[in-house]
Amino acid sequence: MESRAAVIEEPVESDDFRESRPASIETIEVADPTGEEVLVEVAAGSLCHTDVAIALGNLDEPYPMAMGHEGAGVVSAVGEDVDSVEPGDHVVLGRIACGQCRFCRMGRSNLCETRTRSRQNGTLRTGDIRFSRDGEPLYHCHGVTSFSEYTIVTEEVAIPITDEVPLEQATLLGCGVFTGVGAVTNTADVEAGSSVVIVGAGGVGLSAVQGARLHSAGEVIVIDLVEEKLDIAESLGATHTINPSEADPVERVREILPQGADYAFDVVGLPETTEQCVDVLAPTGTAVIVGTASAGKKSIDLDMVDVVLGEREIIGSFNGSFSLQLAIPTLAELVAAGKLELEPLISATRPLDELNEAMDDLEHGSMRRQVILPG
Repeated sequence: MESRAAVIEEPVESDDFRESRPASIETIEVADPTGEEVLVEVAAGSLCHTDVAIALGNLDEPYPMAMGHEGAGVVSAVGEDVDSVEPGDHVVLGRIACGQCRFCRMGRSNLCETRTRSRQNGTLRTGDIRFSRDGEPLYHCHGVTSFSEYTIVTEEVAIPITDEVPLEQATLLGCGVFTGVGAVTNTADVEAGSSVVIVGAGGVGLSAVQGARLHSAGEVIVIDLVEEKLDIAESLGATHTINPSEADPVERVREILPQGADYAFDVVGLPETTEQCVDVLAPTGTAVIVGTASAGKKSIDLDMVDVVLGEREIIGSFNGSFSLQLAIPTLAELVAAGKLELEPLISATRPLDELNEAMDDLEHGSMRRQVILPG
């Protein structure tokens, strides 16, 4: 069938996306599902910094590509081997999980080896490419592609959820929410009463705030340059907020927590924010690195004596260290029960034709999560 979709031909050099316009809205062909495949009518796709990184060529990706890796929608049709979903089901588009590699067997499908290969090759888990344009293959984005009216995925990517969660909110469960919540509740497994610092109050950071609340953390300090984001962080459970334009964040944290923080989460991924997370730690504290550094920004300076003598830890967290096929339905139930809020994370809802403008706003710091409506 035909579908309008956002296509990127090749990376652009300028992050002025209003000018460079990496995404073009085109009509593509989506194959009928067969075997393990599921055809999904996409209701909403959410935008994150990974999409910006793809537009700038900062990741090892194939081009041309049909864009988008977070989404939610309704199952339209399924292949003959699919038994976990059926037409009419509400689904969040998660991630490839082969179920056979060592990481999948460990319950860590976020690190699935097949997923990594499929992402780099622009294919589904099966190795197939099911999009085309003018008769030529068009690569999939991380085995998902959500900035399209219709997409086709392998069965494990279409994760069924309760229909009590609006799909325009449910799309956030496809990446940012489980990344932030999971970093706190799963990767770090923060103990009740622990002190937490979160650097960055975008969609992932605000989700981390809610993860801290779910785990009954003590002090929760959020650092960001945008006052509106800090206000939302407070409404979601932050006990203190810091704007680095007004005070040195490390010094301010040390005023609030003289002994330092038990946990610090960097959801930005810049060298200076990672260094700040290490600098605010108490002895035996843990810095959790969630944000992904851009190309050319991968080195940090650490006082190794301070790290060793204080037995401080630095660990990474990818996709909240979750098995998404289990995590996403659980998070959806928390939303339905009113224990996890998605609406405050959404700063704008925009049509597919405004994707370049949405990426520009995200890259330059004025947005939390923007929801893209393909239809």
